[in-house]
Amino acid sequence: MADRIAIDRDLIVSHAARVEQVASDIKVARDAASSTNMGGGAFGVLCSFLVAPATVAAAMAGNAISSAEGMVRRSATEVRGVATDMAAFEDAALAAIKALDANLS
Repeated sequence: MADRIAIDRDLIVSHAARVEQVASDIKVARDAASSTNMGGGAFGVLCSFLVAPATVAAAMAGNAISSAEGMVRRSATEVRGVATDMAAFEDAALAAIKALDANLS
């Protein structure tokens, strides 16, 4: 069993930056998916009966990807908030201990 709990705020903030990078990668995927043109070219001519359903499915997929991006970005914000809250608690606990120590001396 561990004798103490150590919290590394910088490591948590670094993790939040990585989570935010994942959100940016999701945005790239969303942008790539939305740039397809189903109605143009040979596909649009030969498979015109599929264009409307495929366009609807692509729009729904784009919305789902966009929602995932937002969720991951909010997660990064929350991870940063956890790091800030933990650091604030640590500072408050340290200040209380120092005040107690000063009163005992």
